[in-house]
Amino acid sequence: MTCGPFRPQSAKDKLRAARSGAHVVAISRDPAQAEGLRALGAHEDHPDPAAARQPVSAVLDNVGGQYLVDAFATLSAGGTLYSVGRSSEADVVLPPDALLGDEGRHDRSIRTFFLFGAPTTDFSTDLTWLAGEIAAGRLDPGISWRGPWTRHSEAVEALLGGRLHGKAVLDLE
Repeated sequence: MTCGPFRPQSAKDKLRAARSGAHVVAISRDPAQAEGLRALGAHEDHPDPAAARQPVSAVLDNVGGQYLVDAFATLSAGGTLYSVGRSSEADVVLPPDALLGDEGRHDRSIRTFFLFGAPTTDFSTDLTWLAGEIAAGRLDPGISWRGPWTRHSEAVEALLGGRLHGKAVLDLE
């Protein structure tokens, strides 16, 4: 299950999962994203984690807040939620029973990720792979706004206002 917008750092994992035969479930508040999520390999798309077929083995969460709480509740025994972002900026508040291991919910975990956690990490192989996938047309980077550098404030306002569901690209002239 993936919660939140497509992110380049998780694209490789999402595509590999779909290509390896995993049943991929995507979560997006925007119904207009459904076609794009399916193009990335999602078999299902839903507006919130609770609507997904359960249980799931793994979750990549980009949103945090209540989405993370709801996604954690969908995990099967031994499942892992990878928290790779917090776009909602909302606090994660797990109810006390969320951490119980009864009814097939034992051995679940939450793992965190920070892109720059290890400053010496070399991302050249991953970035080369992503660039190749984009160049071959197998991966859409999700650019939803493009304009000149002089319109940067418009792009920032749209991103911060939640009106863009994708990337903003500024062209240097």
